[in-house]
Amino acid sequence: MKNRGQIWVETVIYVLIALIMIGTVLGIAKPKIEEMQDKLAIERTIEMMEEINAQISSAIEGGVGNKRVISIEIKKGELKIDEGGDKIIFTMEESKSTYSEPGKDIPLGAITVHTEKTGKLNRITLTMDYDYNLVTEESPLVLTKSASKYKLSIENIGNSQIEIKKIS
Repeated sequence: MKNRGQIWVETVIYVLIALIMIGTVLGIAKPKIEEMQDKLAIERTIEMMEEINAQISSAIEGGVGNKRVISIEIKKGELKIDEGGDKIIFTMEESKSTYSEPGKDIPLGAITVHTEKTGKLNRITLTMDYDYNLVTEESPLVLTKSASKYKLSIENIGNSQIEIKKIS
């Protein structure tokens, strides 16, 4: 009978040790996984912004009245089309990823990447400037994270103006 009790105590101790080890591994791995997820979200957003830029360029090259429709997906952050500044700006608050050197503007093709430290987290801003006048229904047109895709209409309306509308 005495051996039987000892076996149960040992089993409980082994289970507790295993749970502590699993908890420690998860405590170390979880922040790294979240950092990688944020980095992947930023890279996908860069690809999305490059696609928007390609559609704007295509509408410009096609001449007045040329129109393009694009579907975009925002999983994290917000995309702002700033009519007044003729910019498209993506901002991700509270990113665990330090995507670029904090405090410096880094050109990445047509996109400028800016990382700003905010405590333990980062604010990542991706900006595209245009020589064309961006015209939107609302000023600014803000798209936030959504489970469904947004559809945007991009149209060359002449006089160096590109109209961007959200289609329902």
